[in-house]
Amino acid sequence: MIGILVPLAKVVLPALVVNGISSELDSTGLIRIAAVLVVLLICNITMTYISSIYGTYLLNNKMGFLSELFRKKMKLDYAYTESAEGQNKYENALMSILNDNSGIPGMISLTGPIMGNIFGLIVNVVLIARFNWRIVIVFMITAAIHLFIVSGIRVKQNALREPAADAARKLNYLWNYVSDNTNAKEIRIFDMQAWMQNIIDQVMQVRLGIADKGAGYNLYLSLSDSIILIFRDAVAYFMTIQAVFAGRIEVWELVFYLGMISCISACFTDLSNNMASLGQKSLEIITYREFVDRNCSDTGMELKNIEPVKIELKDVSFKFSEEGPYVLRHINFTLHENEKIALVGENGAGKSTLVKIICGLYKPTEGKVLVNGIDLEEIKLSDYEKLLATAFQDTYIMPMSIGENIAFGAADSNAEEIRKCLEMAGLDEEFLDVNKPLTRMLSSDGLVPSGGQEQKIILARVAFKLIFKKAQVLILDEPTASMDAISEKAFYEKYIDLSKDKSCILISHRLKSTSFCDSIIVMEKGKIIERGTHESLMNEETHYKSMYKVQSSYYQ
Repeated sequence: MIGILVPLAKVVLPALVVNGISSELDSTGLIRIAAVLVVLLICNITMTYISSIYGTYLLNNKMGFLSELFRKKMKLDYAYTESAEGQNKYENALMSILNDNSGIPGMISLTGPIMGNIFGLIVNVVLIARFNWRIVIVFMITAAIHLFIVSGIRVKQNALREPAADAARKLNYLWNYVSDNTNAKEIRIFDMQAWMQNIIDQVMQVRLGIADKGAGYNLYLSLSDSIILIFRDAVAYFMTIQAVFAGRIEVWELVFYLGMISCISACFTDLSNNMASLGQKSLEIITYREFVDRNCSDTGMELKNIEPVKIELKDVSFKFSEEGPYVLRHINFTLHENEKIALVGENGAGKSTLVKIICGLYKPTEGKVLVNGIDLEEIKLSDYEKLLATAFQDTYIMPMSIGENIAFGAADSNAEEIRKCLEMAGLDEEFLDVNKPLTRMLSSDGLVPSGGQEQKIILARVAFKLIFKKAQVLILDEPTASMDAISEKAFYEKYIDLSKDKSCILISHRLKSTSFCDSIIVMEKGKIIERGTHESLMNEETHYKSMYKVQSSYYQ
């Protein structure tokens, strides 16, 4: 409403003043001028108030959409969120929320102005049409041309979003790498500064090139807008001035209609720009909806009191994309009740990928994963995940309390159980205070664990789920890489003892740590090349025996 009243009042006010000058200004004229000034004052006060609360209103909306986005990312298929496509979609969705001038905040910001433009045009067009309807036709034709040009340019600008998101993702990764203090040592010691700067410069050049294209489109839009505006106003002014010379209107009416023409011109320009911008914002919001509307329904057969667990892989093959190479080929093995299996092999053999398939994080490209004879794809994944206690290579601690790092939302009601798990993991007295914050990110008195202590905290987390949450399968994917060989072996033995009535899969490059497992599976280039007990594999000329001897020579 203010968008209608303020321009109209600014048109009426000078016309009233000119009319008062050209004729005797009586009390009625003064009252009219005063009324217009009061309207402007009220509108300005109202706009000041709205502006003061708008930032909070917009922030509140952004927080709501961000919460939805983060919740969705935590629920979505892991393989999708890990892929380049998923990361780009997420980056686009994030950009459509964070930038006040694009996406969701941009559309919210446009709602009021567009409504003001529409109602303002209706009022102004009715008034100006009573004077000369030809002016209205000129405005409508030029507005349609302008909207067509703007829409075409917005489509071209939208085509830049995907490459812009890809470049932004790469820059974020590089900047996070440089900013992370854990990488600062390598950057200095290995004299990586110039090399890193060169990589960052290359990605920045790509991003700047995209920005230059966008700026070029904006320049073209501004030029076309200016040409159309000059032509439209020239025609309208010519018709109005001609009416004065013809004696059809008085001077004060000339002032009024010239003001109306400027007002309508501004409304048409704003409306066409805002409508085109609305289309652009709509395209940007589509990228948000593509991510949050992606199906992640957790459906399937419910698993209740499933104990014990047998997991069978039948001719499982896997590749990350249709065009890509196979990472795993024809994998067949069974994890029986209470069985302890070790996966060994060189880097890149496919061990971690295989574990992620067993956990349901990846779906096999070919073959099946059976849980007690049931296809994993037919099982409710959240129920299946309750059966697993896992520790991966790249698990992170959070800047919360020690207890929350172990049991998360159940920390307050399980303090004693958490403390037992911390003791099992071999942590000293300092780390047994479950309420003590970890890291100094959110608390100045937080504990900063070493690499080995951090891994013990993660393993305490695993122990809590295994013992107190009744998980049935223990999976350890090299979570002890920061420990020495002797500590690692002792650690694995402790956790194998904890899981003596559970099934277990562990991965380690140190073969001495896996020698006590019931079965050892040797992998190479995505295939199983050997399997057996430690003794049976050592009694023959196997690849496992060769690796074991090479490693043992370093510890003699």
